[in-house]
Amino acid sequence: MSDRLEKIIEFVEKNSIVADIGTDHGLVPIYLSKNKIAKRIIGIDISEKSLLKLKLKIENNLKYQNIYPIVSDGLKALKPFEVDTIIISGMGGLLISKILEESPEIAKSANTLVLQGNNNIEALRRFLHENGYAIVDEFDVFENSKYYQILKVQSGLEVYKKDYYYEFGKVLIEKGSLNLKGFIELEIEKINNIIEDIEVLSKEDMTEKINNFNERKEYLKQVVEEIESNRCN
Repeated sequence: MSDRLEKIIEFVEKNSIVADIGTDHGLVPIYLSKNKIAKRIIGIDISEKSLLKLKLKIENNLKYQNIYPIVSDGLKALKPFEVDTIIISGMGGLLISKILEESPEIAKSANTLVLQGNNNIEALRRFLHENGYAIVDEFDVFENSKYYQILKVQSGLEVYKKDYYYEFGKVLIEKGSLNLKGFIELEIEKINNIIEDIEVLSKEDMTEKINNFNERKEYLKQVVEEIESNRCN
């Protein structure tokens, strides 16, 4: 299991009934079954060809007989209260939002959503708050030089007062996440390199562009300062 998938699985409670959306090879269902974490796992993928990989793995293997592969577009094949945990990972934040938006009665009937978006996490967090979900916990991890955030979500009302909580994660900031701090510091370094390149190479007046980059840098430094403050408390 990759570090990212291990963190996703940490949010799954023992003896849960789980739906893994976009399951592909079925790595998550097989791990949940093999380690007796979930008592029933539905592996869902929109591609029948992709799902065949999981079907071949569980065929005639008694260890994985509590895994049920289903071809479906998102949550549409599920019934309300059929599962208590829904995992949606390895896709964009906008697509995750769309899947939840198209099947609200299914999503809201689950106790827990475990969501890992590859991009547009800020938009995903805003969608969740606008649609009656609360982010109760977060993990983050670097894997193959890429930074990932995993959200544990439940029904509830929640609003963030600071915009950067939506972009970077209020829970992660409050935890003083070193991974998040490292990610933001890399972003600051990129901005410094861009400003340096503009100043060296540009023949035009780029003052406004440089000012915008500096504003972004100061914004990011605020987040780093709050992370450091929370680590000291």
